[in-house]
Amino acid sequence: MDSNKTNRRNFLKLGGVSAAVGITAISAIPQKVAANKLDKKITGDLVKVHDDFPVEVRADYKPPRNWDHVQARSMFVDAVKAIGEDVEDEIVADGQAFIKKMNYAYDNSKVGYNQADKALLAGAWAMNNYAAGPSPATIGDFGVNSWEQRSEKAHYALFDNDYVVKKKYKFDNKQQAADYIKRAARLFGADLVGITRRDKRWDYSKFLNPIPPLLRKPLLGPPSPEQLEELKFWGPDKFISDWSDFPFEPKTVIVLAFEMDYEGISASPSYVGSAAAGAGYSAMAKVPYQLAVYLKNLGYNAVSAGNDMGLSVPYAIAAGLGENSRLGQVVTYKYGPRVRLAKVYTDFEFVEYDKPKSFGVMDFCKSCMRCADACPTKAISHDKEPSFDPTHDNKDNAWYNVKGVKKYHVDAKKCFKLWGELGDDCGMCMASCPYNKPDFWHHRLVDSITAAMPGPVHDFMREMDKMFGYGNVEDPSAIKKFYSPKGKSYNGH
Repeated sequence: MDSNKTNRRNFLKLGGVSAAVGITAISAIPQKVAANKLDKKITGDLVKVHDDFPVEVRADYKPPRNWDHVQARSMFVDAVKAIGEDVEDEIVADGQAFIKKMNYAYDNSKVGYNQADKALLAGAWAMNNYAAGPSPATIGDFGVNSWEQRSEKAHYALFDNDYVVKKKYKFDNKQQAADYIKRAARLFGADLVGITRRDKRWDYSKFLNPIPPLLRKPLLGPPSPEQLEELKFWGPDKFISDWSDFPFEPKTVIVLAFEMDYEGISASPSYVGSAAAGAGYSAMAKVPYQLAVYLKNLGYNAVSAGNDMGLSVPYAIAAGLGENSRLGQVVTYKYGPRVRLAKVYTDFEFVEYDKPKSFGVMDFCKSCMRCADACPTKAISHDKEPSFDPTHDNKDNAWYNVKGVKKYHVDAKKCFKLWGELGDDCGMCMASCPYNKPDFWHHRLVDSITAAMPGPVHDFMREMDKMFGYGNVEDPSAIKKFYSPKGKSYNGH
């Protein structure tokens, strides 16, 4: 332990560090105070604020449909076929294997996949599965993510506040509105929140939903004759909808990020790692719905969304929550890529919007490549520079990758195949990322150095990350660490 501290101390004394962040002054004060001062220093000197979307988008870019990716095409294969779309048998087989193993299988002889780990996984996903159902596969208008905008309270449902009140609340100014909304989001359980204008480029152009409307949410009362009649004639001709069917014109998108458990993600790949993701998805079902009801009670229309409705990554970038990355996920300043994202669409627009921010992630990704090295299927690009079009083996069907946005393109077909083999959603790319660390003050310092001193320093930072033992994947000891009571307090003492 002492040698580790010594290594870190020597690491912080490297030439150029003092000039970058004023470490001489910071090292003389307590660590928590130092962390706060360091955050302010980074925010003031190293975080760049952009007036426009900071990623290049080609003129021929077209928004995707919500079934243009691996998960929807494998898990809703019958519906995709019913509307006349082709599906790949290999993707369908991978999806069936993933569902079977993740939901019904465990192996008590395999670390991270025994019955206790499976129970953890089941509990973590429970709220999402009950309340939001197919949202992770981008199928919306279901459960808490219903598009319905009731105008008054149902008399047979006690304490039901999920309706748009008639009188609109008037905020004193746009900043107050943003402050109130963000505080509500934090109270409900969001770790990060940003507010941006709706951008049709990032919304799905069309929606597939094969679930009959009557079965999309718990009934508050007996079904109406109209609902029952509609059920009789439900079929593929009604599976597709678009924004003309949406109940209001959204003006604003509130983007929420939820931290996933560090030790859980560090245990990837395993049911424990997938449980960390599942807990994030359950938060994605709960919190945006609460925020949507909050907005409705202010007098405004609102619909909560997880992976459905639109592309969460560009919306998170636009809302100032983080940057794009080599692994295709948003890297946030505080949690790195270890977040799940959700959204709330609303017609409320009297609000101070956030601006995109960057702190050197994409520049660091050019040199790092730890996620690409860690991926056993080689689904993550080793290209030096991002590109408008995918360069991977399955580039003709760039599943889960929209063409025309300058970024690193992940081969989602290869990634999904591993899901089918493991029976979990992997997570090794997040676990290996140098930005994925617990919130220790010296990590904030490392982040600042990577932003302030690009180029060869990035290679050194990557190697130091390995030296300190961060980013290991397929490590059985991570499972033991997750369950160990050491360093944890469950009773508050």
